[in-house]
Amino acid sequence: MNLRSTLTILGAAALCTTASAQEIKWSVGWTNAIGSSYVETIKTVPARIEAATKGRLKIELYDTLVLGAEQAAAVRDGRLDGSFAINPWLSAESPLINVGALPGLLTDVGVYQKLLDPLLRDVVAKVWSTKYNARQLATGVFEEQCVVSKVPMRTVADFAGKKARVPNTETASLMTTLGAQPTPIPFGEITTSLQRGIVDIVMTSVGTTYGMGFASVAKNVSLWKISTIQPWSFIVNQTVWDKLPADLKPIVEAEFRRVENEHFARSVAFSKETIDKLVKAGVTVYVAPPEELAKMYSPGNVNSVYENWYSLNDKAGTDGRALVKKINELKAKM
Repeated sequence: MNLRSTLTILGAAALCTTASAQEIKWSVGWTNAIGSSYVETIKTVPARIEAATKGRLKIELYDTLVLGAEQAAAVRDGRLDGSFAINPWLSAESPLINVGALPGLLTDVGVYQKLLDPLLRDVVAKVWSTKYNARQLATGVFEEQCVVSKVPMRTVADFAGKKARVPNTETASLMTTLGAQPTPIPFGEITTSLQRGIVDIVMTSVGTTYGMGFASVAKNVSLWKISTIQPWSFIVNQTVWDKLPADLKPIVEAEFRRVENEHFARSVAFSKETIDKLVKAGVTVYVAPPEELAKMYSPGNVNSVYENWYSLNDKAGTDGRALVKKINELKAKM
């Protein structure tokens, strides 16, 4: 073999090595909440990030490596590179990121989105950073929340005595105040639990209600504006982020922001389309009237929920009262 051939082979090998070194893979956890806008959004992400980075960053999704509620800790510990973390599942240990579950505070997705950049994005990102060693690159919300039940839930009084599967600490507190019994049920066991009467009502999104088949055993869906804002965040381990080449960081950030914006733009339509599907499937959909909502969110029902949330924040070293005050101030200016 002559010198020129040797140099050609070595040069090709070097190029292959460089290309291989530049290809980065992130192992990312998610929860397969079939039918939800959360899943609809997530499934587009790997192809979008690969295209935006011209193949240099690839995201591999895993829904079974780490249970959903444990994924944030796995990101912190480096067992996962990233996660589409569901904020409400961390409400006990990191209550500040679940401010959207406080009854009556945020009941409109549009308002929540408008509050992201003047306030909530940085507030939540700080929690991810300080408590989970993670960088937040995008956020979103589940679609319309609902109450799934075998019997109609038409009044506030109907909640008394019911065994309720709830998605977070704040909703559990509200249900207790109303005389219901919060009952922990793993996400994958909701359908059978409804069928067997282990729980009487389930609080979740209309998308998962349809997609997971909950309505096949419970034909009543009620819209009560309970825990309306159920956020999720895409987070990546800070060390993993720091290792990303400098030229890729703004590209990845920009693409995730586009994903987020498109997700919010679809939110209202997604909820409506899914509710229409439930109706066509024979489900009775009930919208709680203003007079019943007023009873639900009366001071006697919600004050203890807020006080419990403030107390949890005090223990976690965060200021819940200041955040609620700021949200109300910003809402008043809209």
